[in-house]
Amino acid sequence: MKAKPYNNRAKPTALSLATAGRLSSKRSKKAIVFIDGSNWYHKLRLLLNANVPSKKGAIKPPIHFDLRGFVEQLVSPDVLLEIRYHIGKVRRIQGDEKSEQLYTKQQRLIGFLQTQSVTIGFGHLIPYPDGIFHEKGVDVLLAVEMIRFAREGNYDRAYLISSDTDLVPAAEECRRLKKEVVYVGSSVHGQSFGLTKACQRTILLQPKDVASFVPPKPI
Repeated sequence: MKAKPYNNRAKPTALSLATAGRLSSKRSKKAIVFIDGSNWYHKLRLLLNANVPSKKGAIKPPIHFDLRGFVEQLVSPDVLLEIRYHIGKVRRIQGDEKSEQLYTKQQRLIGFLQTQSVTIGFGHLIPYPDGIFHEKGVDVLLAVEMIRFAREGNYDRAYLISSDTDLVPAAEECRRLKKEVVYVGSSVHGQSFGLTKACQRTILLQPKDVASFVPPKPI
């Protein structure tokens, strides 16, 4: 007897426009997309490099990735109300080259996201003695917003772009509040089975789902 896959509710790719057009408008919901910025960066990097033969040609997720275009396709035919992007805020340290570089890069990202009407929520980015920066409070902020907006009736369906299992309780609480939560993971690596179980629906992104939203290289 052939075993059933664990995730039998996973939709392996985002809805195509053709598919979305055939769906009844009665199924459309008010949607907010909640993004764990750091988690999304690593997910996008893996997707963009899934078919790259060597690390030498590895692609870094570009700051000008068309996030709004990607999200609009992801949630279609739902009515997209807001994109909320959560990251640790870089604290600029005078004379610290690494913090200066991170700060400059993050300011470019923030500026671009603002042009796409993306709401940004900040946690903290703290340097550890080993020189590595760690995020603090980002998952808590995201979880609080998901639950608060659910209580206030601001959305019918939340799209959660993160594979952080710390967000399982937030997804479960939103479901208790009669909201639908869609977990958006990656088919390449790192699916959270905890979030798959906690959410009503799972979308596992494929490389082709993000490729068309990468800006062309300048000539």
